[in-house]
Amino acid sequence: MKMKKILAMALASAMVLSLGACGSSGADSSASGTDSSAASDGASESTETTSTAFPGTAEEDTYVVDLRAEPPELNSILTNDVASGDILRMVISGLYRLDANDTPQPDLAEETQVSDDGRVYTMKLRQDAKWSNGEPVTAHDFVFSYQTICSKEAASSYAFIVYDNLLNGNEVYEGTKDPSELGVKAIDDYTLEVTFENPIPYALHLFSFASYYPMNQKGYEEIGADAYGDDADKIVTNGAYTISEWVHNDHITLTANPDYYAPERCAAGTVRYTMMNDANTRMNAFQGGQVDCINVTADQTEQAKKLGIHTENYVDNGNWYIQFNTQKTDKGLDNANIRRGLGMAINTESLCNDILKDGSVPATGLVPTTIAGANGEKYRDAVGDVVSYNAEEAKKAFEQGLQETGLSAEDLNLSILCDDQTNAQRTAEFYQAQWKEVLGIDVEITPQPFKSRLASMDSGDFDMVYAGWSPDYNDPMTFLDMFTTTNGNNYGKFSNEEYDNLIASAMVEGDAAARQDLLAQAEKIVAYDEAAIYPLYFSGVTYAVSDKVQNMTRTGFQEFDFTDAAD
Repeated sequence: MKMKKILAMALASAMVLSLGACGSSGADSSASGTDSSAASDGASESTETTSTAFPGTAEEDTYVVDLRAEPPELNSILTNDVASGDILRMVISGLYRLDANDTPQPDLAEETQVSDDGRVYTMKLRQDAKWSNGEPVTAHDFVFSYQTICSKEAASSYAFIVYDNLLNGNEVYEGTKDPSELGVKAIDDYTLEVTFENPIPYALHLFSFASYYPMNQKGYEEIGADAYGDDADKIVTNGAYTISEWVHNDHITLTANPDYYAPERCAAGTVRYTMMNDANTRMNAFQGGQVDCINVTADQTEQAKKLGIHTENYVDNGNWYIQFNTQKTDKGLDNANIRRGLGMAINTESLCNDILKDGSVPATGLVPTTIAGANGEKYRDAVGDVVSYNAEEAKKAFEQGLQETGLSAEDLNLSILCDDQTNAQRTAEFYQAQWKEVLGIDVEITPQPFKSRLASMDSGDFDMVYAGWSPDYNDPMTFLDMFTTTNGNNYGKFSNEEYDNLIASAMVEGDAAARQDLLAQAEKIVAYDEAAIYPLYFSGVTYAVSDKVQNMTRTGFQEFDFTDAAD
């Protein structure tokens, strides 16, 4: 979005997706969400009547919204976090885009033909789209992008979502086949052929995802891979908006693109994304007319009601969890029982009701309740629960793990990494207290800015991390494939041959029910048997919005989007 991936934490009580969400992360997501049984399609729902006391910012034809976190970069080949995905969705047009209902709609692909076996997509591209450097957008831009992300030199943690799916992708990534053999071809300048290794039920969702965006080769090579996407003048765009200004750790300003093929989709001439990392600062800015949309905490939701501030909410599909560094043998984190004990010791009911207080619900597995399963059922409903809080079982598992490793509780000296947002730290303090109460251990809290936390995760410089994942597409695989041994988002370096085999089998299984069973087996291994990841809660988001804002899309697959005005 991930797109949903590594998330940044900006929650009232805490939110920290990785990925994500399109990835794995642990940032702040100041959110007050609805129960997962409400707004099951993930779309925004109004919870208050429109007010007139908060008309919004003074600038005409301009919306100011709080992104909360600084995007680490805006290179679609490298992107794995939500903040970057929010911006890229506004400035890059891909083959497909998600509408306000999260349904894939043609973007640059005017016509699409699918082969009888469901593996080959042949798309006729629009001929009136152009890059910000003046070059036309062609099929060759997609070929260059896909070949680049499928090279180890690109060092993309999200490369797997392309090379695992495209024909010959793994062989190209490993260097045993030439990039020209990858399942993507430019039949001519405006005809693109994409061949998957196997039929993919969510292919159109992939085509709307950042890793499948085109890349202008000339711009990429002139700017250089190391610098591409790091500043407003170091990216080439082709979407509804252009980046007119980027003041790092403060704001990004987008301006409607005069060369965009569908200008009527732009909800405003200018959209400015601020990056405030304190909940009180956000609320003060909103009340002062300096910002038009902010995520609010549980306490602020009550405040908003009293002040007459209009709030809305949506189910964001996010899953928050503790990710363990399984390589920390000196701290016992290579032991499944110690990891499971640490996870089961957290009272997730109390976490949701007493700390988060935002509509989040205790996680019963890695895959949230909103994600589709086989044969019209929700995956979670069909598969059932995998994890739950149990203090007594947590103690037993923890003690058994200590015996197996020959360690004492004092030997562990554990720390938990989290975002430096107020609410992320507050939530980490709850985990800290739970571990002291149930297991009798002291755990240090290590807060870091979102970008720094991602770097620490990437380098393996952590014991445990409070993180989350936001889905890239509406299928359980988006939560499960990232914990295979070689996946770039597997920050804890979990490795289990059975798990890898189950995911690989699910990728080629054509029967929906059989595929779901394989995924369910894999989920139990990673979340309970091995407890490499311990799910905590499924999250929602509540936000305050000024009367000024129209045609803003906020859903579980699109945290912010202002390109649906004509839908």
